[in-house]
Amino acid sequence: MLSSKQPNSKILPHYKKLRIRVPGIYEAPIYSLMKHILNLIILSLAIYSCSNANSQSGEALTPEKINERFFDLYDSKGPSEALEFVFSTNDWINETQTLEVKNKLIELTKQLGSYQGKEVISKRSISEDYLLYSFLIKYDRQPIRYLFIYYKPNNKWQLQKFQYDDNLEIELIEAASAYRLTENLPCNE
Repeated sequence: MLSSKQPNSKILPHYKKLRIRVPGIYEAPIYSLMKHILNLIILSLAIYSCSNANSQSGEALTPEKINERFFDLYDSKGPSEALEFVFSTNDWINETQTLEVKNKLIELTKQLGSYQGKEVISKRSISEDYLLYSFLIKYDRQPIRYLFIYYKPNNKWQLQKFQYDDNLEIELIEAASAYRLTENLPCNE
C-alpha cells in the first residue's frame, strides 16, 4: 500500500548533518565547507583559464610569426584570408586600400596557375624596429615577389607596407650586367 505522507523536510542526507569543528576557531556543517571548496575550485579554474587566454592572445607577434601565420593561411585558405590577417596587424591601414590590393592580387594569382611554395629572398633592417622581408612566391607559370615591411612603434609589431610585383626577371638581368660584375667594380682596378 502506498503512503500519501509527505517526506519529512527535516531529514537531511548524512553529509548535511556532519559538522567540522576547530575548537575556538571554526565550526560549520561539512556541507557548507564543501560548497566553499567547490566555489574556490571554480574560481581558481576561471582565473586560470582567463590568464591562459590572455597570455595566448597577448602573445607577442614577431615579424617571423606574422610571416609564418600569413603563409599558413596562404597555403590553406588562399591570398585573401592571408592578406586579411596581415593587414589586421595595423589599425592604421585603410580597408578600401586593402580591398583593392586583395582584388588585384587574387586576379594576378588566378593567371599564374597553382601555388607551389615560397622562398625567402632577403631580410633587411635599418633598425631593430623596422624590418623588410622579401619572399619569392612560386607559381606554375612564373614567380612573384612579396615585400613585407614591419614596424614596431612601441611594443607591438605591425605591417607597415605590403607590396608585390612580378618583374623579377628585370632585376635578375640587371644583376648580371657587366658593370655590376665584381671584376668590373672600381675597387678592383
